[in-house]
Amino acid sequence: MRETTRAERQRATQLALYERFAAGSSSHPDPLAAPSAPELTGLGYYQLQPVDPETSGTAGASGAQPATEYIPVAAPAEGQAADPEQQPRNEQSYDDYAGGSAPAADLVGEPLDAQAEAGKKQRRKRTKRRRNLVMLAVVLVFALVVAGSVLTVKSVLKQFNPDDYPGPGGEAVEFTVEDGWGVQVISRKLEELDVVSSDKLFAQAVEQSTAPSKVIHPGNYLLKKQMRAADAAGELINNKPDKVFYVALKANLRMPAALEEIAKGSGLELAELTKLAAQPQKFGLPAEVKNLEGWLHPGEYRFALDTSAQKVLQSLVDATKKSLKAAGEPDLSKGYRALKVASIMQAEATVNDYPAVAGAIENRLHKDNTETHGLLQVDSAVIYGLDRYTLQFSAEERADKSNAYNTYVHPGLPPTPIGSPSNDAIKAAVNPAPNDYYYWVTVNTQTGETKFAATYAEHQQNQAEFRAWCAANADVCQ
Repeated sequence: MRETTRAERQRATQLALYERFAAGSSSHPDPLAAPSAPELTGLGYYQLQPVDPETSGTAGASGAQPATEYIPVAAPAEGQAADPEQQPRNEQSYDDYAGGSAPAADLVGEPLDAQAEAGKKQRRKRTKRRRNLVMLAVVLVFALVVAGSVLTVKSVLKQFNPDDYPGPGGEAVEFTVEDGWGVQVISRKLEELDVVSSDKLFAQAVEQSTAPSKVIHPGNYLLKKQMRAADAAGELINNKPDKVFYVALKANLRMPAALEEIAKGSGLELAELTKLAAQPQKFGLPAEVKNLEGWLHPGEYRFALDTSAQKVLQSLVDATKKSLKAAGEPDLSKGYRALKVASIMQAEATVNDYPAVAGAIENRLHKDNTETHGLLQVDSAVIYGLDRYTLQFSAEERADKSNAYNTYVHPGLPPTPIGSPSNDAIKAAVNPAPNDYYYWVTVNTQTGETKFAATYAEHQQNQAEFRAWCAANADVCQ
């Protein structure tokens, strides 16, 4: 059997609806009583049409429904719609038909076509909207890919063609080339110190150098930050690393020992350094300052070979001024007092105890205190006055008034600092911790354990603990 076409299925539906519609009217004859209805499943194609009573021979009573009959028309070819010329649409008013209503074909056919057309429009809108969204997404992804590619290319190009510093450079930088370092290691270290903008540029500068041999000798060099790569390479290639000298000063180092270290590292005459150290006003210090004791700041220093003795000492003094200012004391007269307190803490306590020791020293310096009556009573000052480095001294030495640094007999602070204090000690001296202590003693010089006391009776117990420790460690307590 052949497959029913879409047009045939639609007409069959229309006919069925019309028959149900006509059956509902009692005044209308049964449409099936008319000449036999054609088989809907046949090959013929039929259309319901009203019959004119005058031409059909049937009188139409008042209010009667007009007669209808099936009119055969040519069936459309399979898969094709019916020819509209063979399906003429009745142009009469809907009121001319049964019940004053539209024919079943009009009731069914047109709404279905309208719905189909509306559905097509909705689908076209949704398709267009989806197509627009897809296009927008494609454009955005493309833009992101292009932007990322540009940034990546710029980054890669910068790696291969980094910008060089214009030079000639700024702040001095001390640079040490270790044994076994090649150009790659030196390049990386120079970039880390900001001497050159790129290790690759420095390596290229070495490669392009016109020097007879491109050798960089181990040793110390004095460079500058942000140099041109070619300039930095020129300073290092085939130059002997003897353009600078190195000086290292430890905290708590006394002035004579510090001057010896400077002379040893610089080749400067010790006598010249000693003479200058006895003239502190040449270095911008107040009149009450006796010498450079306490002003030769601890640390590591490198100087150009042609640096004078005064410039070397001035650098160390300036470092101490900077430390005082950083601690909150820019006034050099008050700063000198702070250096005395700091030097005592440096000799007597560990860094964690600096603030507490500073507070105890300030308590002792009050003249109305009933514990020490203004006497500091610190062993480190007495030993400094004796020009020794021992921890012990005799009862006679304790009572010796000729020792200007004997804080057991002379109230107040010693005449000068007793060594070079560190930044931590200076900070604690400028900012002492308030407390009720008057005494402290280090009961273990190896660990630095320090015990504090508010009364002399408590302090005596702590002293006994220290003596017991010294008895057990005689090789340390001398």
